[in-house]
Amino acid sequence: MKIRYIYLLIVFMFIAMSCDESFLEVSPTDKLTSETYFETEDDFVAAANGVYGAQFLWRQQMEFFPMIDMATPAAVHGGGRYKYWHQGNSGATPEDLIRSHVLSVYWRQWWFGIGRANELLYRISVVDDGVFKSEELKNRIKGEALFLRAFFYFNLTYIWGDLPLQTEPTGGDNYFPTKVSHSKIAEQMIKDLKEASELLPSVKEYRNTDNVGRANSGAALALLGKVYCFEERWSEAETALNKLIKTGDYALTPGPTGFNDQFWSEGENGIESIFEFQYTAGTGDALGNAFASYCSVASIDGLGFGYGYIQPTDWMLDKFETVKGYTVTSTFDSVKADGSFAFSYSSADPDFDPDSAFKNRDPRLKWTIMYEGSPYVKEKFPDKTFAATDPDESNFATVKYVVHQKSSMQSEMNLVVLRYADVLLLYAEALMEQNKLGDAVKYVNMIRTRESVKMPVVTSSVASNQESLREFIHNERIRELAFEYGHIFYDLRRWSDSGGKNLWLKEMQNYWTANKLGWNNAAAQFDSHNILFPIPQNEIELNPNLKQNEGY
Repeated sequence: MKIRYIYLLIVFMFIAMSCDESFLEVSPTDKLTSETYFETEDDFVAAANGVYGAQFLWRQQMEFFPMIDMATPAAVHGGGRYKYWHQGNSGATPEDLIRSHVLSVYWRQWWFGIGRANELLYRISVVDDGVFKSEELKNRIKGEALFLRAFFYFNLTYIWGDLPLQTEPTGGDNYFPTKVSHSKIAEQMIKDLKEASELLPSVKEYRNTDNVGRANSGAALALLGKVYCFEERWSEAETALNKLIKTGDYALTPGPTGFNDQFWSEGENGIESIFEFQYTAGTGDALGNAFASYCSVASIDGLGFGYGYIQPTDWMLDKFETVKGYTVTSTFDSVKADGSFAFSYSSADPDFDPDSAFKNRDPRLKWTIMYEGSPYVKEKFPDKTFAATDPDESNFATVKYVVHQKSSMQSEMNLVVLRYADVLLLYAEALMEQNKLGDAVKYVNMIRTRESVKMPVVTSSVASNQESLREFIHNERIRELAFEYGHIFYDLRRWSDSGGKNLWLKEMQNYWTANKLGWNNAAAQFDSHNILFPIPQNEIELNPNLKQNEGY
C-alpha cells in the first residue's frame, strides 16, 4: 500500500497559517481554520500527510530530481526546456537561472514544506491533553515533521547556501526574514534529525503495512549522516551511519538483477530502501510519477510520451569500467549527418574492443545508461528499439525509473531518495577521510562485489593511498547513484580535488570545452560564485530583506 496524499485535507492546515488579532476578531466563526482544525488524531495524521504533500505540488519532484544532474557534466537536457541548467549549449550562462520560472518553483515548494512542518510542530506543542490517545502516534507525527523540515532545508541550503531560518509558523515579524549562515541551517538540520531518529519507529514496523513510505528512524539517521558528511564532520558521520548499519534493518538488494530491481515497480520499498516518495497511477497527474515520461525517449516510452529531458554524456559513460576494472575513455569526434555523435573509445584492458565499447563493462552501465543495442531495452521492452538518433542532444538516455505507464505522466514507480548503498558509500567516505583506509575499503567492496554487480575489489595500490581511495570512492558514488535523486549534483558541489579546487567547478570547466558535442558554449568560463545557484529574482522582489547570492 502507498500513502495517499489527500489534498482536500491538506488545505485545512493552511487556511489560517497566521493572522493578527484584529483579523481573527472579524473572521467568520463558522469557517475551518488552523485554530479549529487540529482537534483529533486523524486531523494531525492528515496534516502530516500534507507536509509530505509539499513534494508533489506542480509535479515538483519530477521537475527537479533526478534531472538536476544535468547541471553537471553527467548529462545534458533534451527538448530545450532546461537550456540554462547544463550550460553546454549556445553560450547559456548560470546567470540566466535568476529569472528561471522552473527554479523559482523549486524554491517555493520547499518553503511550503517548511511552513507546513512548522505549523504542525507548533500545533503538536499546544495541543490539548486528551487529543492524542497514543503517545506513540504523537511522537511519530512530530518525528515526521522534524525529518521533513530537515529534508526540505537540506535541498535548499546545499543549492543556495545561506538562507532564512524559520522554525515557527509564519507571521508577525518573520514575513520578510533575513538570511542566516549556512552553518546555522546545518545545526538546525542536525538538531531536528537527532530528535527525529529517537521519535520515529524502525522501518520494520512499516514494511507490508499501510504506513510503508513514511519517514522512519533509519531515514533520520541516514540523512543525519549525510549532513555530517556534507559538513565534513567525519567522526560524527561515522557514528550516525554506524548506528544505522548496526540496526540490521537494511541490506543491499539481493539477486542477479538486484541493482536494477529497486528501480522497477516490483522492487519498491524493498530491503535496500530507506526513504522513497510514494506514487500511484490512475488518480491524476498529482499523485503519479511523471519522471518516466520526462526522461524516457518516445521510442521506448510505453505510450509514446517520452520527452528525453535528461540525456547522459560520455563523461558519465566513462565512469563505468570494464569488467576487469580498467577505465574506458570516450573521445568526441564529430556530429554525424543523422544528428548523432561519433565517438572513439580506448582502454588499457587487453580484452577491450573499441568497436564493441559497451560490452564487458560494469553491469551498472546497462542499468543506468541506455545506448544503441542496450540489453536493457531487449529485456524490458522487447517490442521496442533504441537508436543513437533517438535522443536529440546525446547518443544516450537514462534507464532508472523508465517503466511502462498507464497514461502520460501516470507511472506508479516510486522515487528513491535514500537507499542503503548510499549509506554504505557515505560510511566508507567518512572512514577514508579519517585515514581508516582498510575499514573504508571493506564497505566499498560490499557495493562492488554484490551478486548483481560482481566488479573487482579495490586494488591494493588504491586501498593503501588516501588520495587515490578518495577519488575512487567519489567515482563509485557517481556510477552507483547516477540519476536517482541529484546525488551527482550535490556530491560534486561538496567535493574538492587534492589542490582544494571545487570538483563541480573543475569538472564543468574541463568537460564543457569549445565544440564539445558540436556546441560553441561558455561553460568553461564558470567561476567559484556559480557553485551556488542564484536566488530567484521574483523572491528577491517579494522579500526586501532577502539578498542575492554573491556574484549574481
